[in-house]
Amino acid sequence: MKLAPECRTCLLTKVRSQSQIVTNDVEVLDRVMTKCTEVYDRYLQEDPRVAVAAGEVHRTCYAEIGSQDPYADMKKADNAAAIRVAAAIRPKLHTLHDFMTAAIIGNTIDYGVTGHEVSADLVGFFEKMLARGLAADDSEEFFQLADRVVYFTDNCGEIIFDKMFCEELRKHGSHVTLVVKEKPMLNDVTIKEAAEIRLEDAADFVYHSGGGAQIGAHVPHFPPEVREAVDSATLIISKGLANYESLTEYSIRPPTAYLLMVKCDAVGRDVGVKKGEMIAILKRQ
Repeated sequence: MKLAPECRTCLLTKVRSQSQIVTNDVEVLDRVMTKCTEVYDRYLQEDPRVAVAAGEVHRTCYAEIGSQDPYADMKKADNAAAIRVAAAIRPKLHTLHDFMTAAIIGNTIDYGVTGHEVSADLVGFFEKMLARGLAADDSEEFFQLADRVVYFTDNCGEIIFDKMFCEELRKHGSHVTLVVKEKPMLNDVTIKEAAEIRLEDAADFVYHSGGGAQIGAHVPHFPPEVREAVDSATLIISKGLANYESLTEYSIRPPTAYLLMVKCDAVGRDVGVKKGEMIAILKRQ
C-alpha cells in the first residue's frame, strides 16, 4: 500500500505524541519533527510504500529521543488489561469464528493511528463489537485452508486474543507458526513480550520477522525459518493495519487472510469498507 495524502498528518502527529512519552523538551521535540518531516518527504518521492516510509520515520524519531522502546510500560499495561478482559469474555466465545472475531476486536488496542481511540471500557466494547459482527467476512473460505498457518502478529494487548484464537485453531487441527517483531516498534509484540505471555503455548513455533525495528512485515528481511514456514504454509494470517500495508506489497504464494479493524480512511478506501469496521478478507496472489 502506498502513502495517501492523509498519511503525512497521521504519521507526524504520532511522532510528536510518542516523543512526548519520553520528553517535553521543546528543542528536542522541534528537532524530532524537523528530521522526521524531512525523512517523510524524501520517502514520499523515493519509496512511497506506507510501511517502509513509516518505519524509517519512527526509527528516526527513536534515535532523536534516545529511546528504542518508548511504549515499554504501555505494552505491559495493555497485556495485563487484555488478560483481564479475555477472562471476562471467554465464556461468550464458542466457535472458531467467535475466537477470530475476538482477535479482530483486540486490534482496537492500538496507539499507532492518529484519530483512533482505545475504549476505556474494553469488556463493554468487546460485547458490543461481538454483537455487531464483521463488515467483510471470508472466514468460511479461509478456515478450510488452515492446515498449516503462519500468523503475523500485531500489537500487545491484542496478542492475548490472538493467543486464544491460535489455541482454538490448533484444537481444530491447524499447525501454527506465530511471527512477532525482532525489535520494538510502537506497541507491537516482540520476542521479549512473546516470552512474557508464554506465546509458545499457543503455537508449534514462534519466530521473529527479522529486519530489526520495522513497521509491518517485509519479505526480504524474513529469516530462513520464516521463509521456510511461509513457503510450506497453506494459509497466511495477517493481523492489523501495518501488516496489511506491508504484506500487500509482496507476492506471497499462500493465500493471505487479513484480519483487522479499519482505523483510517486510506485503508478503508483500499479494502472498500468504512473506517471503524472489522474485516476478515482473503487475498490470493
